[in-house]
Amino acid sequence: MPEIVAGFCEDIRRDSGEWLIVDIGFSSNEATCGIWDEAQQPRVVKFGDLVKLTKGKAKEKSQEPLNLLIEAPLSVAFQCNRNPSRRKCDTKGNIHRDWYVNAGATTLLAASYLLQELVECEGRRRVRLFEGLVSFKRSGSAPKTKAGRIEANKADVLKLKNCVWHEANDQIFAPSDLRQNPTDIIQ
Repeated sequence: MPEIVAGFCEDIRRDSGEWLIVDIGFSSNEATCGIWDEAQQPRVVKFGDLVKLTKGKAKEKSQEPLNLLIEAPLSVAFQCNRNPSRRKCDTKGNIHRDWYVNAGATTLLAASYLLQELVECEGRRRVRLFEGLVSFKRSGSAPKTKAGRIEANKADVLKLKNCVWHEANDQIFAPSDLRQNPTDIIQ
C-alpha cells in the first residue's frame, strides 16, 4: 500500500513532486471529475476512471512523491462538544458552504471512497494529500449544459494548479488557520 501522508504548506510548490490535481465529482453516469496532471491537459473523467488513474499513479515506481490535491473537504472542524463546525474557508461574507452539508458532504464522501481505493492498492509510492477549495462562484453562474459543466471542471483544476505554481492570487492555509472558533478541533 502507498504511504499516504498529509501535505504541508511548504510542499505546495511546483518542484516538490509530481502533481495530480482533481476536482472530484460523484455521478453514476456522467464525467464529473476534473483532472490535471503534468503529462496532459485538463480533462474530465467519470469517477471510476479517476480511481483507476489515481491508483495507477500511486503504483508507479518513483522516488518522487505524488502530490494529490483534491478539491473536496479533507479537513473537518468540530466544536468541543463534537458537533460539526464551520471552517473559516466555508464562509465568504454572508455566504456559507459548510463541509458537512450539500455539495461539501457529497465531495467528502467521494474523496473518502477515492482514498479508500488508494489505501487498498498495491503501490509503494509516497502520496501527499492536499485539500483544495474553489468555491463561492457567483449565484446563478452554474453551467446549464453538459459542455459548460465540463469546461467548469477543467477551469477549476487549472485554478488549483495556478495556486500550486503560485501564478494565482489565491491563499494557502495551514490546518490550524481554518478554525472559525478558537476552541474548534480541526481534523
